[in-house]
Amino acid sequence: MSNPVEASVPESAQFRNGLVFMIATSLTYLIAPVTYVGVLHATILESLKASDTVANLPEAVYLWVTPLPLLIAWFWASPRLLRPMLTWALIMKGVAGGGAALVFAFAPKSFWIPVMIIHPGIIGITGGVQTMCLWELIGRGMTPRMRGLTLGWTFGIGPIFAVLGSCVSQLILKGDFLGMLKVTPIPQPWSYVLLFGVSCPAMWLSAVLVQMARVPPVSESETKSESGAQWKEILRGLRSYFLNPLIVTAAIGFLLTYSGTMIMNNMSLYARDTLGEAPEEYAGVQLALRFGFKCVMGFGLGWLVTRMHARASLIATTSICIAGIAWALFVPGKWYLLGFGLLGGGELFYVYYLNYIVSCSKPERMRENTAYTTLITVTIGMMPIVFGLVSDRFGLRASFVAAIGILVLALILVQSRLPKQPQVADAGSD
Repeated sequence: MSNPVEASVPESAQFRNGLVFMIATSLTYLIAPVTYVGVLHATILESLKASDTVANLPEAVYLWVTPLPLLIAWFWASPRLLRPMLTWALIMKGVAGGGAALVFAFAPKSFWIPVMIIHPGIIGITGGVQTMCLWELIGRGMTPRMRGLTLGWTFGIGPIFAVLGSCVSQLILKGDFLGMLKVTPIPQPWSYVLLFGVSCPAMWLSAVLVQMARVPPVSESETKSESGAQWKEILRGLRSYFLNPLIVTAAIGFLLTYSGTMIMNNMSLYARDTLGEAPEEYAGVQLALRFGFKCVMGFGLGWLVTRMHARASLIATTSICIAGIAWALFVPGKWYLLGFGLLGGGELFYVYYLNYIVSCSKPERMRENTAYTTLITVTIGMMPIVFGLVSDRFGLRASFVAAIGILVLALILVQSRLPKQPQVADAGSD
């Protein structure tokens, strides 16, 4: 039997879809200092003398808005809306960066804190829509073989763009990259204007390139919009997700691991203690190490899945996260910065937990189960605030110990409760 995608989308159109996915993802990586909410936002707030709790608030807001993209997908579910939704998400993402740049340039500093809260909210909503639409594009518009090639190239090359963007941001903020490159730093607020402002044309370029994409024809049943049937199907999908024991166990491990990685902001703020310098001066180095290690470890983790088993990638990524935090906790001086690289490589847990959950899912539930897994991350929206409170009361090092404890719990759960190879399990009748 021929592949339905091969019949509806010629290879040239599949190539264009893959190109859109790769370029949009790579441009997002390029402006990672702005779109990966956390380190830069925290350091800007820290420069305004905000508490550690407030400095962690942008990332919490980013997580709190994660349900909204799923609601958008529910109520505008037609595949015919995929391309316009993706286009507008990218346009609005650019507007958020451009707007923040204007505030830094012309508004008083009293406006900066609200902007550092609003900007992550917009990025969280538009970024979620961008992710869902891009994955649906290559899911519907590419064969498995072409999709595999696209993912390989995208996540092999994409982090390199993130490293480049991080190096440039470090030079903009401090004028020095590990003593290897030296330039005249751009003073505040113009350094922030440049970093946030460049995200606008980058995202608008992505929006233009989206017009190259070709979504294959869909059946009439997929575009039905009777509200009763829609809500009934949503409830059936939720039941299928939460009654599947393997999916639920993997989702708990996912949440625990994600919670532990929320320590990243406090690790950044730790620069003032271990280096005796402002955390802002090393934001670019941190991001460069974070994505550089991610690129290298990405190839290794992919090999691990194909040569061993799916659970091995979960254990490996969680263990790497523990190693990164422990490194920052015990290694003094500038060498502590390597902890960001290890934790960055461990952040690939997201990809491999989703891979495990999709492997546990019936084919007709894969898209829903991926969306629900993303949705439940809203439950960890308080973790940056929790780590900030622990830090304010007991010190930054205490928050590192708390994060390691959470990750150890995830490691024990995965090792003891998940089989090496996931299996599709019935969760009762759908």
